[in-house]
Amino acid sequence: MPLPPPLSAPAGRTIRTAFEELDRAITPADSSEFRVSTLQQVRDAALEIERQLAARGSLRNMRRLMPLFKGMEHYSKVMDVLCNGTPYLPWIWAPVALILRIASEYVDAFEQIIKGYSQLAESLGRFEILGNAFIGNSDFQQTLAVFYADILQFHKHAYKFVRRSGWKLLFLTSWGRFQRRFDNILEDMKRHETLIDREANARNIAEAREMRQEIRRWREQSLDQLTSLDGEEAAKQYQSIISWLNMDESDQLAIFESISTEGRKHPGTCSWVLKNSKISSWLQRKQDTSILWLQGTPGSGKSVISTQIVTFMQASNMFVIHHFCTYLYTSSTTYEQILRSLLMQLLRKDGDLVAHVYEEFIMEKKSPTVPALERLLQLLFKSISNEPSKVEYVWIILDGLDECEPDKQARVVSLMNQIASDRSSSGNATCKVLISSRTSPILSNCLRQKQTISLSEEKDCLEEAIRQYASQRLQSLERKFHQLHISPEEIDNIERGIAKKADGMFLYARLVLDYLSTNIFYSGDEIMTSVNHLPEKLVDFYRKILLQILTHLDTRSESRVRCILGWIAFAKRPLKRLELLSAITFSSGESEVTHLVPEYYRFLQTSSTNLIINQEESLQEHGVASVCCLLSGLQVFSSTYSEQARYLRVIKGLHGFHVYATEFWTEYLLSSAKYANGCLREDSRQFLLAFQLADVLNKATGSILSEEVKSQPNGLDERLSFLRQHPLLYKHVEGALKGRSLKRLEAELSLETPDATSRSSKNLPPLDGISAMLIIYQDTVRSLLDQHDYPGVTAEELELFKSQFRASAFTCRLKSCPRATLGFESEKLRIQHELTHVRRWRCTFAGCNFPPFVSPQALKSHAEKYHSHGLPPRSIRSIQVSP
Repeated sequence: MPLPPPLSAPAGRTIRTAFEELDRAITPADSSEFRVSTLQQVRDAALEIERQLAARGSLRNMRRLMPLFKGMEHYSKVMDVLCNGTPYLPWIWAPVALILRIASEYVDAFEQIIKGYSQLAESLGRFEILGNAFIGNSDFQQTLAVFYADILQFHKHAYKFVRRSGWKLLFLTSWGRFQRRFDNILEDMKRHETLIDREANARNIAEAREMRQEIRRWREQSLDQLTSLDGEEAAKQYQSIISWLNMDESDQLAIFESISTEGRKHPGTCSWVLKNSKISSWLQRKQDTSILWLQGTPGSGKSVISTQIVTFMQASNMFVIHHFCTYLYTSSTTYEQILRSLLMQLLRKDGDLVAHVYEEFIMEKKSPTVPALERLLQLLFKSISNEPSKVEYVWIILDGLDECEPDKQARVVSLMNQIASDRSSSGNATCKVLISSRTSPILSNCLRQKQTISLSEEKDCLEEAIRQYASQRLQSLERKFHQLHISPEEIDNIERGIAKKADGMFLYARLVLDYLSTNIFYSGDEIMTSVNHLPEKLVDFYRKILLQILTHLDTRSESRVRCILGWIAFAKRPLKRLELLSAITFSSGESEVTHLVPEYYRFLQTSSTNLIINQEESLQEHGVASVCCLLSGLQVFSSTYSEQARYLRVIKGLHGFHVYATEFWTEYLLSSAKYANGCLREDSRQFLLAFQLADVLNKATGSILSEEVKSQPNGLDERLSFLRQHPLLYKHVEGALKGRSLKRLEAELSLETPDATSRSSKNLPPLDGISAMLIIYQDTVRSLLDQHDYPGVTAEELELFKSQFRASAFTCRLKSCPRATLGFESEKLRIQHELTHVRRWRCTFAGCNFPPFVSPQALKSHAEKYHSHGLPPRSIRSIQVSP
């Protein structure tokens, strides 16, 4: 009996790689019988599935697979020679029975997979004729190996598809992505089928060799093209989801960056936490410690620790999503924003999840309500794993949860409990949660049975971390210490003294080190004595600092200090330098101001915020400032005002508060009205100024409001009812609330598109007076941004203005959007952002340049007409061979 021909090295590598990839993809439990599986057993299994479907009333013609089994039989006879002594051969047919059995639970998926396997049969029929005639040829062996790899590649994709978590739900929206890959596999097999024909003809040896090289190039390019198409489509769909959610991640990015910067400046100060046994257990890929609570007092470094854990996990390629809550950014503490933030990060993980959300929510025009987002988030967490053979871990880090409203704290924890405990049906998706916060009655009750790390019980670790922090900070005083002849041992004692004094609070240590850097000492003993005599408690330390600030100040000056601190503590968003000065200027309640407050006020911007100020009083003062700023603007931005005087006021920053005031004046007014339960005090400065503003607006704009405003129902904000007994004020507050609407934004954007020549601005509804004034203000700012100099202003003043207010000229024109006050660096960026608000449906098919469609139905019709086919084949150039 002749020996089998040797297997060429390239063919052997191709077969082995394909086998190992599929072996890794399929769980051992599912592949346990593959080695002993026969083709006849697969045939029998298919017929048995047919009988089971018939019994359920879902009969499917399984005999469509008989050509496939026949083709596999001929192909396996050829491959048997090459697979001799290996477990590779049964894997050609064994996965078919498994995949069909799983898919039979869902008839739509089963039908599509049957069609796919039926198409594989077309390229296998060639082996009935060729048999073993060319088995010794290395090129022929490589072609056989490619067929083997393609068949197993189809098995792998089909298996992963039906074994991933939530596959039945994702099937209809994800099959298109799979179909592209399947079409590519079929195309590859057809090309190799043609190659076999040419290799079988001795006269076409040169042509076959050229064709083989061309196919090899095609395979590489087509795979790159598939990846690119999937990525482009997912990116377009993801942008549509951002628009649907009205999501702006700039706040979260800013919060994370500001906190993590502190950790990067002082490396090593948080490394102890990664060695903590509970944190270490939580970080491991084990289904234990599903929820961990990191609790600590204010200033103990919880947020910095959270950012350092996130950074460590990202560097370790662990899938972690996070959200940071802080009073500085009001949006970050809302429950809805937490849901949206987690959802957006989760969707970046998987294009199939993106496709599902796009099809099921955006194309179906569903609203992103809180209950809908909760259900969607739970579904996506259960469906996150796309690797059936291994468990997918997702880590969530929530920081500052105590800064949310109490009922929202409970709701977040309840949702996290459900997500962490509700593993996927297949058991291969696990979520682990870390909550970092101060203690609060709500959190203590909700998390009492969870694993807890209390920083108050980690004093030794914190003391060493603070000592490292102090050591790094004291390096900046090295020259000063050298002049005082302070030895390294004394410096070490100072470091340890600060760490001991801080009692686990980084914030206290920071204040001590600031104190040391700004005071005058003659010796190391004086330094240690001063540190020891500092107040024991943080609140007392702050009081000491404030007393130093307030010493020798009269009542008026103290009031102004309270005003500054009130803006720092309770502004709707952090204010820029000139914005703050403008806000303080108008806080006096005077609209006819000519100068900003002096810049020496800036030194107070880092002081304490809760010792001498009352939140309610501060918010009323902010309302006064907002209305005063607008009253001033109505005069300055009118057509009768001198343009040069207006430009000078804007450059100097007098109206730097204008964008903020436009967005939030109604919020301050309605909050105060609700607080007063509609009983507005006639001696209240805020309401007196608001009545004055309404009167001026009424005289300037008349009694005609936008038809859009009139047509919209009342109840835009339930607090508006508190103003009903004041009709004039009610009318203009309502007009401002309904101004800068989505409908108007759509109309404005349509006028700015390239094909807008046939449309007229006359179709735009008139704006309310406040919004119209904002346009004039921003036109003024844009004009000044184009100036290189201006009479009466120094070059430094003009550059400072540009750096502070460039983004103010390009704010989002949709009211209530976070970017309505933050703005963009250019008009192009603003328009790109605004397009995400517009109710249009873009085609997400890669390379499609059609403009957005007005309805999901129009988009579906377009897709059916232009994109219903699979991946277009790349043609192989014909090769002329001389006879």
